[in-house]
Amino acid sequence: MEIIILIIIGILFVVPSFMAMRKQRKRQNEMQALQNFLQPGDAIVTAGGVHGVVRSTGDKDVELEIAPGVVVSFDKMAVIRTEEEANSLERPAAGDVKNDAADNLPDENYPPFDGQEKK
Repeated sequence: MEIIILIIIGILFVVPSFMAMRKQRKRQNEMQALQNFLQPGDAIVTAGGVHGVVRSTGDKDVELEIAPGVVVSFDKMAVIRTEEEANSLERPAAGDVKNDAADNLPDENYPPFDGQEKK
């Protein structure tokens, strides 16, 4: 009887871990495929949240146009998703934010940061 309980407890820990590893491995393979097959004109998002259009690719780097006439170089590993995937992500609506707007106001005991005196 004790052996059955130990087996059940073992399964309860092993199966969820295995499923999480499979999901992570699948996401890594998708990212690797995206990074390997980048083409000029692809709209992508980097790990830092920079949105850009691929202008050229190399073995380890990719040049992104992030604004008209502004091209920056990123490591291919920084590319994590396409623009379409980023736009389809679920994000909380502005009204769902738990912070109170009053908490973000400057404290009356401290002067403003711009060097101006309070009136």
